[in-house]
Amino acid sequence: MLKHNTDTQLEQSPTMPLLASGRKKRWSYSSLFFSLFFFVPLLLSLPLSSAVLSFNVLAYTLFVMTYLVAINKPQHQLPFYIAFILALGYVTTYSNPGGAVFFGFVAFICGYYYALKRSLLIMSLVLISLAALQFYFIKTNDYFLLAAAINSVVLLGFGIMERKETLHQLKESQHAASLRTLSAIAERERIGRDLHDVAGHALSSISLKAQLADKLLSKNNVELAQQEVRALAELSQSLLSEIRHAVSDIKQLSLNDEITKNKALLMENDVNVNLDVDGDINQHISAMEETQLALIVKELFTNTLRYSNATHVTLSLKLSQINTPDPSYTLEYHDFGRLDNVNQIKEGNGLKGMRERAASISAQATMTFSSHPGFTFTLTSNTPKRTHL
Repeated sequence: MLKHNTDTQLEQSPTMPLLASGRKKRWSYSSLFFSLFFFVPLLLSLPLSSAVLSFNVLAYTLFVMTYLVAINKPQHQLPFYIAFILALGYVTTYSNPGGAVFFGFVAFICGYYYALKRSLLIMSLVLISLAALQFYFIKTNDYFLLAAAINSVVLLGFGIMERKETLHQLKESQHAASLRTLSAIAERERIGRDLHDVAGHALSSISLKAQLADKLLSKNNVELAQQEVRALAELSQSLLSEIRHAVSDIKQLSLNDEITKNKALLMENDVNVNLDVDGDINQHISAMEETQLALIVKELFTNTLRYSNATHVTLSLKLSQINTPDPSYTLEYHDFGRLDNVNQIKEGNGLKGMRERAASISAQATMTFSSHPGFTFTLTSNTPKRTHL
């Protein structure tokens, strides 16, 4: 039921990510290279008057500017930019058949942002208008309609495929978020059951013994009342110890779960993550070390997601000296973003918090900032050696 509702919502009113975001950004910008075919008919028709050349250069410049603005605008603002690019295409076709490339970019934008029926309707109307141009106004060029139609249909197909892939990623992201929510609810219920099981019986016993001690005191049976009071003290200490143990289990984070969860989150945002983590590391570190390392890993991934423009990160967590009583480990994280003002970077609460967490488990943390890779974090354990008797 949950999956059906999510799919229906996405199909009816999807909020498509901008074409200038994520991994689509590189393709959206690099595709402007193909717009240079606009000048091919002009080159083949040389020499041309300076007025014709100036007009076409101006038209192309306006197209590039409009396209760059359009791919950075949300869907509801697109009609104006689409109409302007279409107008440029119609106007330039009288002096330059290369204006057909403009219609292809419109087709790609429509195929990506609009549902299939709507995008097909828009492009059908555009092709009909191009046919009218071919047969009634620019009869001298026999290949204009064919070139414009092929260009538009192919790029419309690319836009539709990109839309389907993006919708699939959005669905997967929503499903993962739903699963995380359900997991959190189940974890809260487990915690409630554990605390109820731990405290329920002990508190009932404490209540009964307190009532019994009160009755014994009212009968001046001090010796038996003292026995019950001592039993109360033992029960309360035992309850406190069990609650502390339960809370400790709750606070402990799973390092593997945290790595897996945050890797998925970055990959949903078009960041490639390469991992090199020893699978049995949890068997060689304490619960406190695992929790602190998990929180450090979470902070590293979060900083990349919030502040970095990286498309690639690496995380390595390797054990050494495994056969000794005190194995050591090294964590390395590389964020391959680019930093322009390295010297102006100041450590905030997040970076200071990672240093403090490293210190709490007797580890040394170092951070370096450079132009590329933008950020490197290294943590090396320095576990004090035990004294063996």
